[in-house]
Amino acid sequence: MKYILLIFAFSSILLVSCDDLSSPYPAGKASQSYIDTMLVGFWEPVKLINFTDSNLPLDSPMIAIAPFNKNEYLVQFLNIDDSGKAHVKDMGTYRGFISSIGKQKIANMTMIFPEVNDKTEYLIYPFEISGDTLIFYSIYSKNVNQEFHSTCQLRKFLKKNIGNKSLYSSIRKYKKKYFKPFNIK
Repeated sequence: MKYILLIFAFSSILLVSCDDLSSPYPAGKASQSYIDTMLVGFWEPVKLINFTDSNLPLDSPMIAIAPFNKNEYLVQFLNIDDSGKAHVKDMGTYRGFISSIGKQKIANMTMIFPEVNDKTEYLIYPFEISGDTLIFYSIYSKNVNQEFHSTCQLRKFLKKNIGNKSLYSSIRKYKKKYFKPFNIK
């Protein structure tokens, strides 16, 4: 029964994230990324704007972002209970890095745990930080009628379409909540 629930949880997450733009290629090179200290921390969801009929969860978890190495981040989704303790949410653990197209920052995220298959797939999210607010823009994969066979193709698509809000499925806003580590179960 425990395994069935675990499979159901991961399947639900994959179905939701399947709606977000993904590519076998990132929108840049991890070696050209950097650690932005403004991005590091714990982010609490404050607003979700859904532009589609997709099954986006309204109860988004908190996001913990920490440096993984000098160019990449470790991203973990957390739930906080009433006592203030953090619990890892069964949405996987991600590794990500920043690339840029003009002034637009792009998060390139790939799941590192649990391994879904032996093929790397990057979730692509334009984002911005405004004061203490982190804003992720989800590009709806069903609005993109093209496959990407290289980083160059993906970058050309993003450069041409980054301002086309009709391609977006949602905007998620988070406020910086915690600046210090806390107990994770």
